[in-house]
This record gives sequence, C-alpha cells and structure tokens, in this order.
Amino acid sequence: MLAVAALGIWALRGHGAELSASLALIENAQAWPLLLAVLAEAGSVAAFGIFTWRLLGVGLEMPPLLKTTAVATANTTINNTVPGGTAFASVYTYREFRGMGADAVFASWVVLAVNLLAAVALGMLALVGVAASFRASQGLDLLIVVPIISAVLMGMAALFSSPRLFGRLLRPPLELSARLVNRFRREPFRVDDALLRIGSISTTKGQVMVAICWAIANWVLDAMVLVLAYVAIGSRIPWGGILLAYGAGQLAANLPITPGGLGVVEGSLSIALVAYGGAQEPAVAAVLLYRLISFWLVLPFGWLSYLGTNVVRRRAGQARLARAETIEGGGAS
Repeated sequence: MLAVAALGIWALRGHGAELSASLALIENAQAWPLLLAVLAEAGSVAAFGIFTWRLLGVGLEMPPLLKTTAVATANTTINNTVPGGTAFASVYTYREFRGMGADAVFASWVVLAVNLLAAVALGMLALVGVAASFRASQGLDLLIVVPIISAVLMGMAALFSSPRLFGRLLRPPLELSARLVNRFRREPFRVDDALLRIGSISTTKGQVMVAICWAIANWVLDAMVLVLAYVAIGSRIPWGGILLAYGAGQLAANLPITPGGLGVVEGSLSIALVAYGGAQEPAVAAVLLYRLISFWLVLPFGWLSYLGTNVVRRRAGQARLARAETIEGGGAS
C-alpha cells in the first residue's frame, strides 16, 4: 500500500494544475445533485440488501429484511476495507446466515450465489455499456472480452436454477477440498450429503431472475451517483462510455491491489471517462465525488452494521445456550 501511495504521489507530481482545477470544480459543486446522489447510494445499499434477502428466502421462511440488509452492507464494507476482504466477508456472511437458521450447505450456497449473481448483473450492465459506446469503442479489446465474460457469467447464473447440474460441477472441487479438510476435522465432511442438500434447494428461473434484477438495480443506482456527480459540477456527461467506464472501475475495485481499489478505481475510472470523450478535470472531479459518496460515506454504516449484527448474533447464541441449560436442569430435577 505504501508503494502504491508513493507511485500515486509520483504520478500526480506533474499534474498539479489539473488536480487544482478538479478541486475547484468540487468546491463549487451544487448541493441538490449531491443530495440526490446520497439518496441514490442509499437506494443502492437497500437494493443489494433485498437482492441478498431474495436469495436467502429460497431456503428460509421470512428471513428478516432489515438484518439481511445490515449483513449485506457489512459484507460490502469488509470486502472493501480489509486486505483479502472477500474471504473475510464470506466467512462473516456465512456465520450470520447460520445464525438466521440456514444450514451449512445452504448458507454456503447463498454466499456463493450473492457473489456470482452480483458479478452477472455487472456483466449485463457492461454489455449495455458496450452497446452504448460501440462507435467509440471499435477496435478495443473490450468489445470482445466483455461479451464473452458476460456470456460465461450468465451461463453460470443459469446453474442456480438447476441445482442438480450445479452439484455435479461442484463434485470435483468438493472432493478435493474434503481430502484436505477432513484431516483436521473430527467429523468428516461428506461430499455426497452436501451434494444431496444442494440438489434439494428449490430454485426457479423466476427467482433467480428477480434476484438478478435487484442486483442490477444496485449497480444502476450506484452508477447514478457518478452521473449526478457530473451534474453537480455542471459538466457534460460522457453518456457514450459512462457505463463501460463504470464497469471497468468496478472490476478494478475487486483487484487485490489495495483495499476497495483505493487509487486504482479513481485512476482507471478517470482514464476510461476521458478516453470516451470526457474532459480531464471534470472527470477527475466527478470520480472523486462519486468515491466520496459511494465508498467513504458508506463505510461508517457498514462497520456499524457489522458491530450490530455481531452483538445480536452473540446474544442470540447466549440465549439459546441458556435455554438449553434450563431444559437440561429441568430434566435432571
């Protein structure tokens, strides 16, 4: 991280004038588009929570929407701020789903579905971006890469409406994992039992598509923050490439270089916006405002959600333990 920060300072050293012009645009930004941007980001967080809630509802009756949204927000925050955040966020989310009553296999299925279907939704949005920027993008590798990746992701998403086929594809990696993990477990992990449980998960194409629609709403509302940042500084919006640039920025956010793609997202998003017709100073200003609202403003709420859900889960566990001890005591008497 120190090396990346040093590289960023070195890169900005010769662009002081452009950075000053961008900061001037931010200082003179209009308030009402920024307020709408904050509301759009709040809607994005809520949409991601409903997306997670819909997937959790496949196997649980009436999962708590508010708690699920809090878990989803904390999951995103952990992913964006902790090195190796995807692994830590998955473990945290798995534990919370288990605390809501999901069994081990279904909780794992939901964690995988959330990550994969969110990527599918982003791929669909990137396809729209490719179509919108086709003339400006001719000859770029993105015209080939993005549709191929999106087609693969959508094919993988179809597996979630076919659990048995999904289980067959999972058998080889599960068997390999079982060989490694069972050396350290008292109770061996049984692959056949896990695959039987995956096959019993009742999903329909309609449920998967509804969940993906909520995931798309999450990305669209988040992209609206970038559009409203342009409106706030009074600059022309590069409509031709804004969705494709946004998709590239979100891809950069998931690269394991810095937590949350700090510096990487800002740089890649600004460069992409300029490449598709945006002016340099407004592009930098809009990206900085976008990251301020969509990243920094959400972090405190995410960590508060993490602390709150941890406290609730521990208290629920203590209450279950107390009830079990009471029952055992009553039986003994």
